Amino acid sequence: MAGARGDVMVQGEAERLVEEIRVFGIEEIGLKAWTKQHQVIEKLNMQAQISVMNQSDEYVVEALIDHEKISTLIHCLIVCEVWKDTVLVKVQQDLASSHYVKLYLIMYHEAVILGLLEKAFYHSSAVSMAGDSLIELSDYCYRKTVYLNSFHSDTEEESPKRDQILNMKDIERLEEQKKKIDFSCAISALTVLRFIVENAETVPISVLSRLLTEQDIMQTLIPLLDDAPWTRKKDKVIEKYEDGKWIEVSQDDLHRISKTEAQVWLTLNCLLLHPECRRKYEWTENRKSLVMKLSKYFNELLIDQLPILSEMRRLVETLAFSAPNSGTEPRSVVIEQIPELRDKIMRVNRSITCSDCMTGCGQSDFKAIAAMFKSKMQNESPEDQKAEMSELAAMYDMLNVEDFMEDPKCAVCGAPAEKRCSKCKMEWYCGRKCQVAAWKKHKPFCEMISGLADERKGSEGAPCTSNEDSAQKNSYHQIEILD
Repeated sequence: MAGARGDVMVQGEAERLVEEIRVFGIEEIGLKAWTKQHQVIEKLNMQAQISVMNQSDEYVVEALIDHEKISTLIHCLIVCEVWKDTVLVKVQQDLASSHYVKLYLIMYHEAVILGLLEKAFYHSSAVSMAGDSLIELSDYCYRKTVYLNSFHSDTEEESPKRDQILNMKDIERLEEQKKKIDFSCAISALTVLRFIVENAETVPISVLSRLLTEQDIMQTLIPLLDDAPWTRKKDKVIEKYEDGKWIEVSQDDLHRISKTEAQVWLTLNCLLLHPECRRKYEWTENRKSLVMKLSKYFNELLIDQLPILSEMRRLVETLAFSAPNSGTEPRSVVIEQIPELRDKIMRVNRSITCSDCMTGCGQSDFKAIAAMFKSKMQNESPEDQKAEMSELAAMYDMLNVEDFMEDPKCAVCGAPAEKRCSKCKMEWYCGRKCQVAAWKKHKPFCEMISGLADERKGSEGAPCTSNEDSAQKNSYHQIEILD
């Protein structure tokens, strides 16, 4: 469905929205002000994507650089990651049913920030503007490469059956969405890591030193080429993860390098050949043996697709006879910068006690923050929830996100879908049978969304239609499907 389209905001509005971006504490995540900033970053990310698609002025990225907001976004990214790791696990069981959308929104926020940084870091000036916070981002990327190494592509997946999907609990659906978002973030982190390494001559010395020496990032990147987590076999079909979705691959395209795999190769190419990296990398027998494993991948098909790897191929071939010079940069006393943001967030929040949540449970640390969050969500009035959902629905209506969607799949069976619910226009189905089967679970969400849409139309002076027969309204026979 993607295609060229008009901007969602003008340059002046982008400047104003970028100026408003600020850091929120972990205890503020999910609150009203935080949700408004999520909408701001979502709009900016969408406009940045449109600028890339249309090859037009990237004024969102320019604004982020001019207003020095790159480091702010990195800070927000780490806060969101910590919240998911420490608070989400403590509240999801109790809130998955009543506040599913809010929990999903917070998880998705990490992907939105990372997507915006990914577009910004295409420009070297954005990488430079990150400054000292770049070490926090490189550490984040390293954690994601470790995460990707936990995947194994040799296991075959099967799509869940219709009954399994219909009987899935909200907590199970939430955990499934978390897995998808975590994987998407890890794939985006590979691109961000590549942009960091490609700017080796301008990034802080401690960033390269940590990646090459302490973390030895090649130890996590090279195994990814073996495991290929971006490739899977599902329902006896080979799929590759590309542009944020799994795409079926024909037999003729099995050896085509995907964009994700290309990011790994390009990052390794820089780590092995960039002068700054070569000066800092100390070769050992173990490191030499690992890099030599790359030789099995080099063939004319790979080089034809990525000609830039030719020199890297020659380097790997020479390792059989001798290793390159190790760490030619003269040793000196250097005050090394270490990533402190994540640890600082963890330490600061240990001082928060549960007295703030007025439950009197005597808990501390992240248990207290989780209790505070749960208390605020459960005490939220229906009017406040409705107003927040209305703002989100209005934003996504304005952005017209369908232009960026992959071909829709049936919410029940996963088959290609050409029809959707005529009331909320949010859920897609392959036909009436699946829609009727899903209606019992979909009905509460559908009525809330369609009700918000009617209210917006009414406030704009549009006629708001209602169903006079309430019995018919609650009947499965009232369901309609639009082509």
